[in-house]
Amino acid sequence: MRIDEVIVPATLSEALSALKRNPEAVLCAGGTELFSEGPAGPADRNRTLIALHGIQELRHVSRTDLYVEVGSMTTLAELLALKEGFVPETLRSVVHGIGTFAVRNLATLGGNLSVADRFRDCFPILACMDALAEYRQGTASRWVNLNRLIGPRETPEMPRGEILTRIRIPLGGWDLGIAHKLGFPRINSRKSSLFVALARTDKRALSDIRILYACDRALRSREIESTLAGKKIPLLPRDMESAVDAYADYCSHAGIRESSAARFLTLVRRAFNQLNEGVTA
Repeated sequence: MRIDEVIVPATLSEALSALKRNPEAVLCAGGTELFSEGPAGPADRNRTLIALHGIQELRHVSRTDLYVEVGSMTTLAELLALKEGFVPETLRSVVHGIGTFAVRNLATLGGNLSVADRFRDCFPILACMDALAEYRQGTASRWVNLNRLIGPRETPEMPRGEILTRIRIPLGGWDLGIAHKLGFPRINSRKSSLFVALARTDKRALSDIRILYACDRALRSREIESTLAGKKIPLLPRDMESAVDAYADYCSHAGIRESSAARFLTLVRRAFNQLNEGVTA
């Protein structure tokens, strides 16, 4: 990518005005993703870059009884600096596993959620939690469930011409929360993927379970999840194996490589075992 102009707005209003004047501009948050692309090639056209990192009104964290609200320019390091329990622990573990301290000190939550060609680390867990994102364009704003940003081919469909301003993370009270990175845990690699499992129980029965595998696609079978809802905990071996077999078929139809599918199924089994151990402990 060739950058021929850099605009550094001090306020959200200035950023929105700049984007209106330059609708094809590149929005830059922390820049860790943008500047990992390598040098521009001869075919790359000149672009205008709008740097959002200095907009303080996009850098905040607050909490209600129902959700945590995070400004899009809040860095990952700032999220980790919050007191224990302020944000869901599974999200905290995901953030802690992203890059090095230097990377987390620059990278922002909004930037992590805005990569166009691949789902980055925070997207799968927040999508499973039904987190909402606010997008602004001019004087208009809208809230979007992150799951709506998964296109019909399970690939990212990130809004264009809008600025991500806030993220609301529901405080749902999950009994099980697992997030496991496959590939290169500490490297911002395009070859890594993330496995997420969340589960909620009620009166020793599974009331809600969500399992998502994300890389360049976000793969989740709500049909399999619905067959598990209502099952008594601990799950019976036949119920667990039936679900694992269903996920194996799902992986096959989704075109997941055999080695990746094997790791995914191992993690599904591990999630079921942890759920059983947590309830029977």
